[in-house]
Amino acid sequence: MWSPDGRTAFEGAEGPLPDVVRRFADDHPWIAGRLFGPDGAPLLHVNLVVDDELVPRRSRDAAVVGAGSTVTILAPMAGG
Repeated sequence: MWSPDGRTAFEGAEGPLPDVVRRFADDHPWIAGRLFGPDGAPLLHVNLVVDDELVPRRSRDAAVVGAGSTVTILAPMAGG
């Protein structure tokens, strides 16, 4: 993930995945437009991975980020 200062790792809190992503966007406004639409709803084309496991879109609301977990945000890709 690109960041203005070149960082690729950030600290965050544990909790429900949607809340963790929302807090991340609130703490780092430069990324919010890539994670949430103008209406504030999460963009579904962004892939979220917790501890090397892709979280299916239909399971995101129930997913929980535990203490010490790693969340990876993967930008959508096109092509073959």
